[in-house]
Amino acid sequence: MTTDAIYKKRQARFSAVQPGSLPRFRLTCVLSAHNRQKQSGFTLIEILVAMTIIAVGCGALVASAAASTWRADYLREREFGRWVASNALAELQSVPAWPANGTTNKEVEMGNITWYVRTRTQAVADPDLRRVDVEVRLVKDEDNYTYTVTGIVGNPALRQGASTDEGAIQ
Repeated sequence: MTTDAIYKKRQARFSAVQPGSLPRFRLTCVLSAHNRQKQSGFTLIEILVAMTIIAVGCGALVASAAASTWRADYLREREFGRWVASNALAELQSVPAWPANGTTNKEVEMGNITWYVRTRTQAVADPDLRRVDVEVRLVKDEDNYTYTVTGIVGNPALRQGASTDEGAIQ
């Protein structure tokens, strides 16, 4: 179709419109232009809703960051406590002396922190073994502990080939 044919076809369509009325497509274009001018920008309600959503999101991020920081400190403290308790148990298992039954307390420095170590030694059914519970705390007189480890200590005299009565720590 040529350009002249398209032009004549459009002109025939518009000539059928009654005088005083606009063609349909022009009326919609005029209304759309009018609506666009009326709706430019945001309403106050829309801005308040957007600000509320942003504030709730920021609050959740701050709470999440605080919880993450607390969790990291707790895990670091617990890991140091595990090292202190494991070192204390390994020391009891490796020294050539038999730990006496009862409770002992000592202070250990690790990671620029003073740790309070309570060691409880108990007799078990086998006379050549003793159960050792090592509890580690950050506060000396606190009832709860940061970490605890339990192990068995064998009679060091039997490891070295001596008699059972030798080597008791008092």
